[in-house]
Amino acid sequence: MDVIFTIVSRNYAAQAATLMESLALAEPGVRRIVVATDGPIPQLAGKAEVIAAESLGAPLKAMSVYYDALELNTAVKPFVFKRLLTEPGVTSATYLDPDICVYRPLDAVRQGLAEGELVLTPHTTRPLLGEANPNDRDLLRAGTYNLGFASMRNAAKPIALLEWWAERCRYDCRVDLDNGLFTDQKWMDLSPGFVDSVSLIRDPGLNLAYWNIEGRNLVRTQDGWTIDGRPLVFFHFSGFDPNRPRILSKHQNRVSVTPGSPLEGLLADFAAAMLRNGHNETSVIPYAHNRFASGRLVTPAMRRTALAAARADADFSAGLDDACEAWFDAPSPDTIAPGLPDLTRLMDAIWRTAPAAGSFDRSDSESRFAFHRWFADNAEALGVDAASVAAAQRLSAAAEASRTSDATVWRDAPWTGPASGALAWLREPASDGPPRAVAAVLAARQDLRRRFERDPDEAFAWCLGPEAAGGRFALDLLPDAALADLSKDPAPLYAAAKAADTALQVSDLRRRLFGPFGLSEKALWPTSLTAPLRGPWLGPAEGLPAPYIRLFAAIHEARTDLQRLYPLKTALLRLRFLRWLLAGGLAEYGVALEALPANVRNHPVMQLARISVRRRPGPSRTPTVGECAHLVVTERAPANLHLPANSALYVAAAGRFLDSVGHARPAPQRARCVYFLTDPDLVPADAIALHARGVAWARACGVWSPGEAEGRNSHGFSFVDEIWSTRPLADVPRRSMTLDASHPLHAALAELITPP
Repeated sequence: MDVIFTIVSRNYAAQAATLMESLALAEPGVRRIVVATDGPIPQLAGKAEVIAAESLGAPLKAMSVYYDALELNTAVKPFVFKRLLTEPGVTSATYLDPDICVYRPLDAVRQGLAEGELVLTPHTTRPLLGEANPNDRDLLRAGTYNLGFASMRNAAKPIALLEWWAERCRYDCRVDLDNGLFTDQKWMDLSPGFVDSVSLIRDPGLNLAYWNIEGRNLVRTQDGWTIDGRPLVFFHFSGFDPNRPRILSKHQNRVSVTPGSPLEGLLADFAAAMLRNGHNETSVIPYAHNRFASGRLVTPAMRRTALAAARADADFSAGLDDACEAWFDAPSPDTIAPGLPDLTRLMDAIWRTAPAAGSFDRSDSESRFAFHRWFADNAEALGVDAASVAAAQRLSAAAEASRTSDATVWRDAPWTGPASGALAWLREPASDGPPRAVAAVLAARQDLRRRFERDPDEAFAWCLGPEAAGGRFALDLLPDAALADLSKDPAPLYAAAKAADTALQVSDLRRRLFGPFGLSEKALWPTSLTAPLRGPWLGPAEGLPAPYIRLFAAIHEARTDLQRLYPLKTALLRLRFLRWLLAGGLAEYGVALEALPANVRNHPVMQLARISVRRRPGPSRTPTVGECAHLVVTERAPANLHLPANSALYVAAAGRFLDSVGHARPAPQRARCVYFLTDPDLVPADAIALHARGVAWARACGVWSPGEAEGRNSHGFSFVDEIWSTRPLADVPRRSMTLDASHPLHAALAELITPP
């Protein structure tokens, strides 16, 4: 008995239905099976047997943790092959990708099975001329054979091959072209050496697709489709969208569909069948293995972390359950050490793999605290979700108690004028040492003091880069002379960009562009600094029409692959290159679209390109929203919040704003009064962070226990109008007030500063 099967997730139900309908006509006597990887597929009732992949021997639940949908659906293939071939009465098994349509009986496959134990089709039987996609190099990376089709006999050598293949796919069915892997496909390059005989079908009528159709003659005859005069047996519609039937595949730019051509007719027929089988309804069904049981999204960073752990014998056999979710957020056993803040397993994996994390010393406590902040600041770029950041912040908060501020970093006497003038005082030149705003950050941050104690220039660059990007530093607080120096000598700005860049691979061109066009947007660098940095890149590109600027031309000239794909000789090719830039090319070089001039962003050609591109949002900050009466600043979020309505909380250690009941909220645009409950020495840095996040306030109070405030001469007193405590205070440089226990806000503040 012959078996033909495919493997799908629920969102590919229409493809599977169309394939099975075509098989029912071409091969009515064959057993047809659809292997479902993420749940039942009722749309296939009556068209084929639907069998759960897990029931066929694949470790599906474990794979669902560390593989994405493409990887999982290909990883189970050898397991399914083996189970079907070893069933009683099964003599051969043939796999077809779900986006294949069969037009004639598979007689050539049967002939191949009669001659060999394994039947494969090479991607192409002749060289691909030119440099359009795909090209010969693309096929070398993807693999010699296209595994959208494979057929095997029930024999000892193929079964042994399947056991080997399944073991490789258990952990190495990845899309990882840099390391020579492309799902299950690349492994089969070795298969001819593992079986006694392989039949290679070179007939263009089998597995015809975008990678091998160029230059061939497709014809519709009375007897059906032919290709180069030979019957078309099955066509592989890889990358085809039935709602855009004039585009052969999203994966190529080698073949154009000519209006009225036979290819247009073939694609139109398949599109109609797909739409009839419910493509528009099923294609939007969410992938079931994309979320934990709680509904939390499984990120690519989590999958990479789990894969590395699975190789080291971590057990994920229960799948994406609550315990699996908690595993990612738990402290990594490999990082636990006395006196050092713990790291979650996800943090540990990123520390080991992200090149930008290499500057943090794993053995040093303060470097670990710095890594915690870096992890939170760059969560989006690292592919880290909010829950992972919150888990990291819980570990950081647990270790924060031992950290201290150091007011001796300040070289100037505290500001003694009205608190409303404290920020303006920061802008004045310091008598000695770094700018006052930088000194405020260093005084508050033990990790930065220790890290940069011998390199004040690097400390300055760090404040301009990661601290400003994280909303903890504002360049408009620098003295005018310091800003003028930066406009003349931008070396610290480029050092800041180097410190802030989280890209896995950094080219020379990205090093030059990320600061002026990427970091500057997120860190809110003033125009006086960005204008001279951006100017040389914004002039018209030589020999190219608007909206092409030198920046676009520089990216094009830096990449031979882009020059081959988009020669810029015609308006259409120039438009396609702009679409590539908007779809991710600019982001690859650290350029935020928002950093480009309005005349470039809003040019009609650029607008045309933007219409058809899904663009990731730029690095802009979350906007400030509204006004609140009371903004309370604490180091960590309290266990219980009892703030009155129209209040907000700023958690300084996490850089988060919460509403009066503890839910996340945007930063308020204005607060009538800010209450600083953090250590007085930390208040200047907290005030800078609020200012950097766009918060303004009319009045400020320090709320401290008597032990925190009395007998101190802290710079933090300069930033408040009054000091409130549980009893009258003596010898403090601001007016002392006593909290009123009958007032709801005062009662809440008293509870927050009273030791348990």
